[in-house]
Amino acid sequence: MTSDYYFKKWKSTLQKLNSIVEFDLEYQETKVHDKEICDAVQRLTAMLGSYIVCYNDALDCLQHNLQLQKTEYIAAVVKTIVARILELKHQLTKLEGAYFQFLCNGLIEQKLTPDDTEFYDIPVKHVRSEMVKSAVEEAFRKGKEIKEAEKNKLESETIDQLLEDEVLEVGWWEDENEDDKQEHKGINVTAVYEVEEKISEETLRRRGFVALIQAHERSRQIIQIKTHEKQKRELWEKELKCVVKPQAPFELRERSARLIQSVLRAYFELKRKRLKGCNRDELLYLNYCNKINTEQSQLDKEAKSKHSELYRKYENQRENDSIDYKEKFLERRKDDLAEEFREYIRDWFREWYEKIKFFYDIPKENQGGSALIIKDEVPSPLKWLEEYQIYLETKKANKNKTALQLKWERKELKKEEMALKKEELKKKKLEADLLKKMMKNPTLHPGYQYPASKLTENILTAIKNYYNKWSTIDDEETIEAKEKYIKIIDKENLCMEAKIEICNSIDNDMREELKILKMALKEEYKNNGEEMPKPRKEKARRKKKQRKINEKISEDVQNKLTNLATNGFLKEYPITNFENFIGDINFTGADFRCAFRSILPFGGEIRNIWWERCREVIHGFKKVLLIGPKASGRTTLVHIMATVNDAVLYELDPCDIEIENITTQYLQQLINHVAICAKHTQPSLIYIRHIERLFCSKVPPAETYRNYGLIKHFFIRNLFKKINKLDNITIIGSCTKPWLTKSKEMLKKFNTVLLLPETNYSAVHLILRDWMLNNRIVPYNLDIQSLARVLQGYPFGNIVNKLDNFLSSERIVHIAAHGLNSRDIYDYFLDDENETVIDYQRYLKWYNEKTHWGQLERKHLEERREFKMLVETWRKKMEKNKKQI
Repeated sequence: MTSDYYFKKWKSTLQKLNSIVEFDLEYQETKVHDKEICDAVQRLTAMLGSYIVCYNDALDCLQHNLQLQKTEYIAAVVKTIVARILELKHQLTKLEGAYFQFLCNGLIEQKLTPDDTEFYDIPVKHVRSEMVKSAVEEAFRKGKEIKEAEKNKLESETIDQLLEDEVLEVGWWEDENEDDKQEHKGINVTAVYEVEEKISEETLRRRGFVALIQAHERSRQIIQIKTHEKQKRELWEKELKCVVKPQAPFELRERSARLIQSVLRAYFELKRKRLKGCNRDELLYLNYCNKINTEQSQLDKEAKSKHSELYRKYENQRENDSIDYKEKFLERRKDDLAEEFREYIRDWFREWYEKIKFFYDIPKENQGGSALIIKDEVPSPLKWLEEYQIYLETKKANKNKTALQLKWERKELKKEEMALKKEELKKKKLEADLLKKMMKNPTLHPGYQYPASKLTENILTAIKNYYNKWSTIDDEETIEAKEKYIKIIDKENLCMEAKIEICNSIDNDMREELKILKMALKEEYKNNGEEMPKPRKEKARRKKKQRKINEKISEDVQNKLTNLATNGFLKEYPITNFENFIGDINFTGADFRCAFRSILPFGGEIRNIWWERCREVIHGFKKVLLIGPKASGRTTLVHIMATVNDAVLYELDPCDIEIENITTQYLQQLINHVAICAKHTQPSLIYIRHIERLFCSKVPPAETYRNYGLIKHFFIRNLFKKINKLDNITIIGSCTKPWLTKSKEMLKKFNTVLLLPETNYSAVHLILRDWMLNNRIVPYNLDIQSLARVLQGYPFGNIVNKLDNFLSSERIVHIAAHGLNSRDIYDYFLDDENETVIDYQRYLKWYNEKTHWGQLERKHLEERREFKMLVETWRKKMEKNKKQI
């Protein structure tokens, strides 16, 4: 899309966001009160949906912005919107006591659709260095080469061994008489033992496609011939029976032809206009018409790459212009400005001497240097003198006290502060307990107030900062306001940076002058018989340590990456987006919750929660546990997280480790390599499959030979210890049968648990619809509604695979000739005894009994049911009292 389009979209997004924030503040200031919890939830969900819509629009503008100087301001607005979205989610979770939010009722109030509130991307992404990217690509390339070399070597060794065996069998008579030797001399082994021709997978696939096309063409021709014969037969029979209707008059036929011509001309005119508009939109990257999904994704990818290349080009131009301007500015004005700064600092020395006869130290380089004096960010002489007098008084008061007494006094002060804090906490706890009791009493129930927030002001501040800087420039609508950069703004910042550099360059000279002045001042105090002030030592502020990411890939780390890629622990993954996790939202979720019933989330709610987990990948070490049946979409979610964050994926599976490798030495080396490589290639994902095998309460008899205890020690305990809290590494565990595990121990290691939804009617209907649209041989009138109803409960991935396997070449020919019935597909599922409907109630029971959010939601629903019963009994009692009166 053009920069003009996003320029206008950003202006409209800001206006819409401003109105939403004002609406939000109005709710907070008036303290909107709702009697029922459902009304309060609906109000909050409506506000949350509005913010999500603004977030999607603002993020779209940020990702397609080509004005370099606007990026930080747009990013600041997006950051404040995300903070408010997370706060609203937390408030809803606290109010409902549930992990998932159902927004449907609130969206109806705001005239929004669920598609408007879908998260499509995360706000901030880590930009990995080219060195790390090339190292990972090199590891995959070398790994593939090593695998192919081993495969070819194994095949050649097998063929050589077979040929040797065959030669031995043919030459077994060599020790016999000469006649036999002459008889068998010159036998061609390859002629006697024919070698089977090896056909590549690509050739087989191509032959299959050709056979499929031939089958389609034969079926089409047969259908056409049979239909033509049938129509001729019917017409002949009607003519013999004299049932054929007479032809219409010539005038009527001519008029009908003209009507059909006019309609078809209008239709094709509209079609030409639509195609013309589609071609225009494709050139502008606005829309893609008549393209399949793969082509559209490819075009999207190309458009993103073009945008990033253009943005990088503008950045390089800006950087070169900045360097040139800064160098010229320093050449032209460096000496003059340096002298001006020296005079200014000397005047500052003079001011301190004249007012209090003392010289304040020039700040150190790590604190800002002499530039702080120019910026007037150092204390004034009079203010310093007041603080110094207070310091002397406290020093005089503590003069006769020992170090132990001073230490004891500090402890007492801390105790008093802690006591005050405890009292405040007790008051808050009492207020919370009182509120709980009031919430359970129908006569004293206070209702639900709209919660106050401090983050809405941050959004207004970010919008105000943008308008202060860019409103006048945007009103002019120049090209520089939409693309590239404005040189005047950069010149001001560059001049400021150059002046700070010049100011810091004269630090040493001014410090030498200050030493001379201090020595002279000391002599003056000595001659006058006075004591020179000795200021207190100021404690240096501790800076937060920022963990440095090792971006340099050494040869040792490169070898480890290659080794992991060769053995299958470093994985390549397909590009996967949020929409690839198929599933609709639960439209009745809010209504069921209002009816005090436990409700399950669908795919839409899972995507909403997964957006939060994806956003946390670049915010330190995280651990997530995915619970669900086999083929329920766990790997898809992992690939989404990896794609969105451009993360490197490592996969560990205790079932894939060979028995001879289940040793302390091998496992220790494997975990060390994974931890080291994951730290060097941050952000990273470590996906541990079949986690239930590591925490199983009882090992199955068939797998007792596997030492799962030793694997667990390294995969869980050892690996978790090697990762620091600040490392951008996320560990995802996958569990299919949680009721067979030591749940308490497993949930202690994974603080976030996500239960994947059951394959319900809407999800199966979406799968069937996509399957029908992607395969033209499937008739459009297939009864997918009934089929979706009976296929509920089958695993998500298994349904997709079974549908793909159903369309074999024989069935395609059969469908072309005889059509397709939904019963045929259902019978195909029933014929496979391995595929059964999942007992999802076992997962729900475990989740509600063992996990924190399951227990909390169940308790909250019980409390609401009890309160409803109390309200009903209270109403009946009040009605009886009224009748008695």
